[in-house]
Amino acid sequence: MTDGQKPSERRRGRPKKGKELDVDALFDAAVANFAEWGFERASLRKIAGQAGVDVALISYRYGSKLGLWTAVVDAVAEEAITRIRESQELCRGLPPNEQMERLCREMVDLVGARPLFAQLLISEIMTNADSERKALIEERLARPVFDLLLGCVRTIRGPDEGPADVDMGLSLIAAMSMIGAVISTQSFFRRLMPSSSGDQQLFTQLAVLMRRLL
Repeated sequence: MTDGQKPSERRRGRPKKGKELDVDALFDAAVANFAEWGFERASLRKIAGQAGVDVALISYRYGSKLGLWTAVVDAVAEEAITRIRESQELCRGLPPNEQMERLCREMVDLVGARPLFAQLLISEIMTNADSERKALIEERLARPVFDLLLGCVRTIRGPDEGPADVDMGLSLIAAMSMIGAVISTQSFFRRLMPSSSGDQQLFTQLAVLMRRLL
């Protein structure tokens, strides 16, 4: 605040000093609310309450609900790209089959760590969601991750691109869609398979299925 400036003239939306923003807690609360209520019905006030922060702090940091939503998508995209690249480096020099197995398990673990985000993503893609949000998903998350994964798969496979009548890109989309759908709906499908295994065994089996598709 400059000399002579009244307290009411502080920059609009700037929160009072207090508890620092816990970004991880905020993003978890945002994903949970967006997944449960949808983007339109979710509110910054509900998200702030669940995260234990002042709603003014969220508005100041992200500007709007869409700004927060975009920040969440960006964070997930960054995490996914970082983990794929790290997996690629760690697997370099291993036999192709082992590289593919590790890549598939890494992707299953990545989705499995954020089941509510998978639910949110599927909802945004399948419903009549706002075209701006769909464009943001494609530009900031889906396209970069898809291109990176497809490049990894092609590098691992080498000249062998798999069956000539199946596009590798389609195989990858089918594999990722399967993982997202199963993980985001596992609380329901376990009713159909009451003897189904725990999360880790489920993830192992999903990685095997993904490997078969690729």
